Amino acid sequence: MPVPTDPRTPQQRIGDQLAAAHRQLIRPGLSRADRARVAGRIHDLTAQARRIGA
Repeated sequence: MPVPTDPRTPQQRIGDQLAAAHRQLIRPGLSRADRARVAGRIHDLTAQARRIGA
């Protein structure tokens, strides 16, 4: 059985993940701990994008 592949480039995947994280960050009622976790994820994704040249 063939393994499904993601047609997006690594840059597109990171961009999609960053957009989703930003949407989550502006969601009302997000706890301080969740906000910190999402902000950390955005920081990690941004660093990863810089490393691969996105």
